[in-house]
Amino acid sequence: MYPVSDSSAGRVPGWAIIPAALGALLVLIPVVSMAARVDWLELPALLTSESSVTALLLSLRTALASTAVCLVLGVPLALVLARAQIRGMRWLRALVLLPLVLPPVVGGLALLAAFGRTGLVGQHLEAGGLRIAFTTVAVVLAQVFVSMPFLVVGLEGALRSVGTEYEKVATTHGASPTRTLLWVTLPLVAPGLVSGTVLAFARALGEFGATLTFAGSLQGTTRTLPLEIYLQREVDPDQALALSLLLIVVALIVVALVHGDPGASRDRRQRRARRRTTPAADDTVEFATASDVLRWRGSLEDRGHATEIVVAPGETVAVIGANGAGKSTLLGLLAGLLQPDEGRLTIGEDVLADTETSKVVPPHRRRVVLLGQRPLLFPHLDVRGNAEFGPRARKQDRPAAIAQRALEAAGADQWASGPSTALSGGQASRVALARALACRPRALLLDEPFAALDVASAPSARAAVSTAVRRAHCPTVLVTHDLLDVLALADRIVVLEAGRVVEAGSVAEVLTAPRSSFAAELAGVNVMHGILQSEGSLSVQGGVVVSGQHKAAAPVGTAAFAVFSPGSVAIFLEPPHGSPRNVWPATVTSLTDQGGTIRVRMTMQDGPGLRADLTAAAVAELGLRSGTAVWAVVKATEVALHQAKTGGISPPRSP
Repeated sequence: MYPVSDSSAGRVPGWAIIPAALGALLVLIPVVSMAARVDWLELPALLTSESSVTALLLSLRTALASTAVCLVLGVPLALVLARAQIRGMRWLRALVLLPLVLPPVVGGLALLAAFGRTGLVGQHLEAGGLRIAFTTVAVVLAQVFVSMPFLVVGLEGALRSVGTEYEKVATTHGASPTRTLLWVTLPLVAPGLVSGTVLAFARALGEFGATLTFAGSLQGTTRTLPLEIYLQREVDPDQALALSLLLIVVALIVVALVHGDPGASRDRRQRRARRRTTPAADDTVEFATASDVLRWRGSLEDRGHATEIVVAPGETVAVIGANGAGKSTLLGLLAGLLQPDEGRLTIGEDVLADTETSKVVPPHRRRVVLLGQRPLLFPHLDVRGNAEFGPRARKQDRPAAIAQRALEAAGADQWASGPSTALSGGQASRVALARALACRPRALLLDEPFAALDVASAPSARAAVSTAVRRAHCPTVLVTHDLLDVLALADRIVVLEAGRVVEAGSVAEVLTAPRSSFAAELAGVNVMHGILQSEGSLSVQGGVVVSGQHKAAAPVGTAAFAVFSPGSVAIFLEPPHGSPRNVWPATVTSLTDQGGTIRVRMTMQDGPGLRADLTAAAVAELGLRSGTAVWAVVKATEVALHQAKTGGISPPRSP
């Protein structure tokens, strides 16, 4: 085994060197050969002739004009291709990219058929006194036709690679769609945009076939540098070589300037960030605002989602459930990222969504801020710039002061002057929290905000969120799979299952007597649902009878459930004998190390699942494996029987 240094990561395979060198030589040799044939002593005179200068200036003017047109039309077009969900998008993309595969002369003929004197559009323009064919405008149109696809294809790829997560953050933090495009989307795809723009400019500068066919070759009007080279090739080959070399040099300089060191601009931004000064604290600025109760009730049919939730000011409701239960859908509906088929969302007296009246407040105007699993700090902004994003997007007064207070509240002010890309996971999560608080949210949505953090940084992040949420005093909805998140932050729990609320109550109620399988799993207990047969026995599925201690008087025949700890479950290989207790035949399905104990999962024939916690020695002595038939035993004194609640959800706690 040979040691491999870190520098070997991403190393090019040795076999790739030869074909790579041949590819480079295929481009380099013709260019060097051209340079070798040029008479360098006569070069200045050849390049400064009147026809050469006129053609060069015309090429530069038209290439710049066509590039500007490509930006104005191509950026929105790439955005539609990358983001819009409409039928026939494949054919629209194919049509837009068609000039990439067409011979330029075919493009010129197509333009002539459209904008020529007798063309489909041109004949109407001619009638109005406007002529396009064989003018400088025709040169620009020809260049746009062949070069815009280079911008569109590059920018669309960049947009798809960036995704929409940053845009969702910007929207829920108060940025309108236009501001999101200008402040977030385009800066994030800036390398792709610049690269596509340069390729479009270079392609326009070298355009020949479509221009000659559609615009002709009129000196000073349509004869660009490529056309001048073509004409001089027959009468003065030396000048043709000189002009070709000039065109190559101009294109090479442009491309080299754009594709320089990709980290240079980032380093400059980071240096500027370190030079920024910290604004003075302003005690009159607060990000906490008067809050009201959040009320939601509605459905989204295509996802099978129908929920209801009420959250009071200063209250945190934890929404839990298995993957696919509808937790993220609920947050999307509250934030306005998803539109309900039927429903109503209010905060206080303000109606944010009501399908009966067709009223829908767009996400950027709701002040319902979503904080996701990843911090998603805007990489083109420093830490303070991220914190100021919301106040600036909402055009609030003193955004710098608001951001500073929010950074202090989140415990992130010590990193305020640094670049956002240099933060650790825990630091970035605090900055993201500060960015959310600076928006002065009327409601705060937390979507597993600590899922990406390691064990060491998660506790401090929870503490920061807990303090900041109390200070913001707004309704807070927390989606999580982690019991520690629930215990540290939540006042109440709502359990979702298949897009429905199946359980709700205070943290203590749900965790001590869970009625749903997911809540039982989260609390680490066994739960069995059934019908009360007598004061001390419960009949569950599969004919299983559970004996226990009834915690509240309830009539026989009512719905109830049994709760008991996995630690109270004993396992035998043969049916045991002794005092009255619960004895059930079961089959082992899996064994999981719990860090000192082994969690044994079992199923009863046609009955509910069951879990037991045993020592590793006990598991080894019993020889337990997946598929082992066992007898599970639980003392009746270890089982608590509870009457099941019927319908509705528990109300929010009082503000």
